[in-house]
Amino acid sequence: GFIDAPETGVYTFWLDSDDGSRLQIGNTTVVDNDGLHSALEKSGRIALSAGLHPITVEYFEKTGQDDLELEWSGPGLKRSSIPSSRFAR
Repeated sequence: GFIDAPETGVYTFWLDSDDGSRLQIGNTTVVDNDGLHSALEKSGRIALSAGLHPITVEYFEKTGQDDLELEWSGPGLKRSSIPSSRFAR
């Protein structure tokens, strides 16, 4: 799918998962939260131009909880969940 960045600038993404997860935008791994672990949050930053960018979220669950959360902040955006209106196919 794609993510629609509303403005050009640097965006921070937070990925919280139990167990492993990874966030890629284009060909760049922004957050690597891989491995067997309980709920764990990691973050990463990337500069994006306004508009659509390919996005991939990978996730696996082995034991325990099955949590996955993705949040962002950026130019004019406080940290929050990404609205579904910002995703496209």
